Amino acid sequence: MSERTCIQIRKFKKTVLALTLVVTTAFSAVPAIAAVNFTDVKKNDWFYPTVEWGVSGGMVTGYPDNTFKPNNSVSEQEFLKLLIAAYEPVEAGQGGNWADPYYDFADKMNYPTSGNRNAAISRGAVAEIVSGAAGVNYKGDNAVIYLLGNGLAKGKVAGEVSVGGYKGKDLLTRAEAVQFIKNAKENGLSELSKRPANGSPTNQLPKLPEVAKPPVGQVPPGTEQAVADFYNKLIADGIIAKYPQFEVKVGKTSITMSEGKSVASVVYDKTGNRINQIILWKNDAKGASDFAIDAIKAIGAPMTKEAEFKKAIENSRTSTDVVEFRGSGWTITITPHQTATDTTYIVVKKS
Repeated sequence: MSERTCIQIRKFKKTVLALTLVVTTAFSAVPAIAAVNFTDVKKNDWFYPTVEWGVSGGMVTGYPDNTFKPNNSVSEQEFLKLLIAAYEPVEAGQGGNWADPYYDFADKMNYPTSGNRNAAISRGAVAEIVSGAAGVNYKGDNAVIYLLGNGLAKGKVAGEVSVGGYKGKDLLTRAEAVQFIKNAKENGLSELSKRPANGSPTNQLPKLPEVAKPPVGQVPPGTEQAVADFYNKLIADGIIAKYPQFEVKVGKTSITMSEGKSVASVVYDKTGNRINQIILWKNDAKGASDFAIDAIKAIGAPMTKEAEFKKAIENSRTSTDVVEFRGSGWTITITPHQTATDTTYIVVKKS
């Protein structure tokens, strides 16, 4: 779960929003600095022009330590504030929660909100809100298609305009939040519209370009279909290509990443007919825990505490304690091997 954050509220002029987040305590907004001066925003980062645009327009500021924290997740209330205040002169109420005026506006405009204000918002939920602000009512993949087809969003996979490449389950980052507003303002969303009460016709959705299917990986005869499908998902998502140092071996019930010796395996559970286990044979190998995180995401489970997860893997070399991560209906269990300190078992299952 993400830490609770506070944001100082002042009167906002139209199109101006300070997206300066501070853990547990609010403080006066620091003066906007050029994006090039943020220590964690480099010219070769994809979000450099986005952050520079937001700063130069007075929409966002950074932290007192001259960082922007572009990869930090954004809560639902924070994104609502960013979107609405970019178009409407919303003022904070007296004595109430700072986010109340934004939720009041969202309710008036029929924008879909979860009510879980502090929870990190997904890119899929953002698609439904932004498409609603454009005056249509689409949900799920259809909301994503509407945004992509109208230039109101870009996918996360370079060169691919598709629902899969949009990565709707991923949590929205600070850099992506600003990019959404930039896309909206530069591609025709001149004002916030009311979302219709009823769903909009799907036959009016724009057509997206067809995505070439990735080559099917070669698997041994008799390989379980779930293993073959997962292997090809790892290829399609670019996960295999992300680890060129590993040799990939596909067995009938597992996929193993090797570097001379086996480093990590994803394993098929025949009883449940699914991939549900990851074994790190060399839990200290470079890329081992990163691959485990990518495999967990490919299975479909959320991974919002990557640093804590990696620390638990590191600790499994010296401790026999079992560690569990729970969230969004999933449980990820990390179990150290009783005697082999370099081996760690990870089980991923729906709660």
